[in-house]
Amino acid sequence: MEISFGDWAATVEPMRGAGLTEMEANYLIRVANGMTQKEVARELGRSQETVKKGLQRAYQRLGAGGAITAVTKAQAKGWIRYAGKAAMCALLSIAMLTGADDAQRHRQPTRTRQQVSASRTLASRDIGSV
Repeated sequence: MEISFGDWAATVEPMRGAGLTEMEANYLIRVANGMTQKEVARELGRSQETVKKGLQRAYQRLGAGGAITAVTKAQAKGWIRYAGKAAMCALLSIAMLTGADDAQRHRQPTRTRQQVSASRTLASRDIGSV
């Protein structure tokens, strides 16, 4: 079965376990189009919690930690495709090839109060010795 919304289309297999379910595909292509979970829920007449759980199942099925990775992986598997401009397909393909993944986002370590206090003490000593 073919589902489309905006610039995205999804292919849903009737056999269970062969890809995304119809609702997971509906949710994912709407998120791929830039909609929030709240907007998806409103448009499809579902609760936000239902959409959230459906997307989480889709992410788990794809082995993704978030929406961007899920869209990229679903596209690589042929479950969804961008039916709009070719440039976007190229960008997503590059992201897939370079390993762009939610898990690769690293947060800078934060300094503890003790580290901040120690650096202030050292700075004041350095200024005083000049």
